[in-house]
Amino acid sequence: MDGYIFHFDAKKFRAIPRRYIGFLVASGHCCNELSILLPYIIFEHDLTNANEFEAAFIQTRKFTVDRIIISKIVEHGELCAEYFKVNKESTDEPLLELKKMYEPIADKIKLAKWARIMRNKISFHYDPAQALDASDLLDDNHPLRLMAGTIKGLTLFEFAEEITSRPIFETAGSGDIGKGMDVAHAFIRDLVGEITRFQSQATIAMFKSFGMVSERIQTELRDEYCAAPGEVQMPISISSSYSESRSK
Repeated sequence: MDGYIFHFDAKKFRAIPRRYIGFLVASGHCCNELSILLPYIIFEHDLTNANEFEAAFIQTRKFTVDRIIISKIVEHGELCAEYFKVNKESTDEPLLELKKMYEPIADKIKLAKWARIMRNKISFHYDPAQALDASDLLDDNHPLRLMAGTIKGLTLFEFAEEITSRPIFETAGSGDIGKGMDVAHAFIRDLVGEITRFQSQATIAMFKSFGMVSERIQTELRDEYCAAPGEVQMPISISSSYSESRSK
């Protein structure tokens, strides 16, 4: 598929006023992370044919990637809220347009209170008090598991995942963890699309406003660097045949 590269140097980039550069770079950095993480969702295994051991690793990876993406979305909301707050008295037309463009995204993030709890208590901070409270919510007969494989990287403290993540997804689903997972996935699909589109529009507008339009060089993304979802999945670990070949 076609791709395009736009070259420019730092001097030309600094033609954009400083009040915009910091925001443009920080927001772009967040969007890069969102885009890089998405394949871990797209190419994840289906649980249908997985055994109990395999399913535990796949499900934990799903939870982990979902949490990171959701928390990055909340972080982007914090970035934008602070930026617009600091510049609330500005009458610059580009900034006012940015703020207007972002308002629908800000509203969606604000409504997802469960996402902020996830970001504050689980994704980027490890809170023993929250973990203890979450463990107290479980019934006495609630099943928990520990997974241990024969090679490094195949130990999974699945009980910790079950305890910490369950209350957040239950909150998102109004008490139903399955519904909560659906809500989380819809949140990711919707907000990642909107945030990256916002960043693209903001970058294009800034580049045009301050003479940053540069030569467009056509290139391509070749098939050997791509794959079809459903045909290729993220591995859980290295294969036994590879491990054996390396030990010889």
